[in-house]
Amino acid sequence: MDRNDVTWRGYWSAAVTPFTSTGAVDEQALRDVVTQSVGQGVHGICVNGSTGEWFSQTLSERRRVAEVVAEAVGGQTPTVVGVTATRVSDAVDLAKHAAQIGADSVIAAPPPLARPTYRELESYYSEIFDATDLPAWLYNFPQDNGHAISVDELVRLSAIPTVVAVKQSAPGIEELIATIEAVGSTLRVFGNMLSRLGAALIRSGFGGDGHFGSGMLLGAQMPAFFEATWKGDVAGAEEIAARYARLMDRIAGARPDGYNWAFGGMQSTLKAAMNVLGESGAIPASPSCRSTTPRTSPRSARSCARPGCCAPPRRPATRPVEQPLRQRRRRPPPD
Repeated sequence: MDRNDVTWRGYWSAAVTPFTSTGAVDEQALRDVVTQSVGQGVHGICVNGSTGEWFSQTLSERRRVAEVVAEAVGGQTPTVVGVTATRVSDAVDLAKHAAQIGADSVIAAPPPLARPTYRELESYYSEIFDATDLPAWLYNFPQDNGHAISVDELVRLSAIPTVVAVKQSAPGIEELIATIEAVGSTLRVFGNMLSRLGAALIRSGFGGDGHFGSGMLLGAQMPAFFEATWKGDVAGAEEIAARYARLMDRIAGARPDGYNWAFGGMQSTLKAAMNVLGESGAIPASPSCRSTTPRTSPRSARSCARPGCCAPPRRPATRPVEQPLRQRRRRPPPD
């Protein structure tokens, strides 16, 4: 298999997994999230990825979450199931289950905490992906996973027969461009493409196929960015890209640790923003904590989600300069 065996492109949503206050999966909220995303025209959905908090779920919960999403999607858009696990046997079981429920593909990051050598990494991926006939994604997200897959290693791993795509989430645009250049002719390459640069790369023919984003905070505008890019609507694509950049600047902030967002953990901030927008974000599961920053909650997502909003931030009003207190006139000393 290679990139020509699939037609994947555009905006794919990494769906959240809503939880109840007791830590159980909120299946109805999960269905609502998926149904809304499909209705907004998403080009693909990922379940049990990093955004989906797979690390907070048991294996049985991960299987049930995948089943709920597959049922809700109903074949309307491609579904990819995250099968990352520290134990290879667990990842294999999850991959087999994904095939049984009719998923379109599986995706796996390196085994967390293991820090594998290349030989170990190749063995890990081969054992997982050889367990089914499903097309497979490599997933490089070192700031989350703790292990970076180099571009040279991606080239070598692309020889695994069922690998057809890579989700390149390493920080910095340089790594994405190098990945497109190295494997773009054989693999579908997804990365931070919802940007002016991403649109330019697609329009120029250099490459890049799509963007895997956390949720759908801009709703139908997110897949619309790619629709506009494909049909040559440069102004329309750039307007959405600018709005998305401002949104992420507000709710993600400077990311001093390279991963978490401005108001707490990535997942908790995303869910808080979804709840503000009236979506079924629910709450994160332990060890994630709710986003509780007072007064600076992700309410800016409400304005950013509407066309014409999310304008550049206004400069703060200049405070009037306080005049010094008039000194009292000294009385002349008595004679």
